[in-house]
Formats: sequence, C-alpha cells, structure tokens
Amino acid sequence: MTKNILAASFVAVLTLTACKKENTTSESSLGSDSMVSSPKDSTNQPASDSLVNNQTESNPEIIKTTLSDKDGKKLDVTFNNTKNTATLLFNGETIELEGQKPASGIWYKNDHYELRGKGNENELHKDGKLIFKSEK
Repeated sequence: MTKNILAASFVAVLTLTACKKENTTSESSLGSDSMVSSPKDSTNQPASDSLVNNQTESNPEIIKTTLSDKDGKKLDVTFNNTKNTATLLFNGETIELEGQKPASGIWYKNDHYELRGKGNENELHKDGKLIFKSEK
C-alpha cells in the first residue's frame, strides 16, 4: 500500500512539473518571436508583423519595410521601437509619426498624417483624406 501511495505521488509530481515547464516554454517563445519580428505601439505591444521586411543588423529596434498600392506607388516605413515612432518616405516627403494606442494593429500619427493598419491592410491619411492604401 505504501508503495502505491509513493508511486502515485511520484507520478503526480512529474505531471505537475511537466505542465509547468510546457507553459513556461510557450510563454517565452511567444515573447521572443513577437519582440524580435514586430514593431511596437505606444503600449510596448507588438504591432502587425506583416509589415516587417527588414531589421537592421546593428539594431533590432529599427525595422524597415516598403508598402505598395495597386498603382505601384511606394511607401517606405522605418519603425523605431525605442522611440515609438514611424518615419515615412512618401512622394519625396519625409513624415515623422508618433505611436498611438490601437485596439489592434498599428496606429501612428502627427498633426496632419495618420498611418493605421492591421495585417496586409494599411492606410495613410492626410488631414482625414485617404492618400495611400496598401494592396493585399
């Protein structure tokens, strides 16, 4: 009887330990993937990682990507996760935007421009007017 109780206790301890390790591994792998591959919004949560094309080798906090619309226009975006900013190059103009708190996706803006997106759908507005929409 004592052997059965010891054996049952041993199995219970092993099961609990295995569950604890599995849960910890899942959490740490999610954190490392999302922090390395995605820009962050102002709450330090990762934004849409579909925008991520290229991280600079010297600084993983700087992420660069190029978006295209249906007419072939390009929007170059550089996300600075340290400063929570996005710098855009559109039609020869450099635009600096501040990170906002989106419900999901990304949201950056200044007094005239606003960049919002989720997944492959990203839009740039100037003074409330849509001026760029990335193709899916």
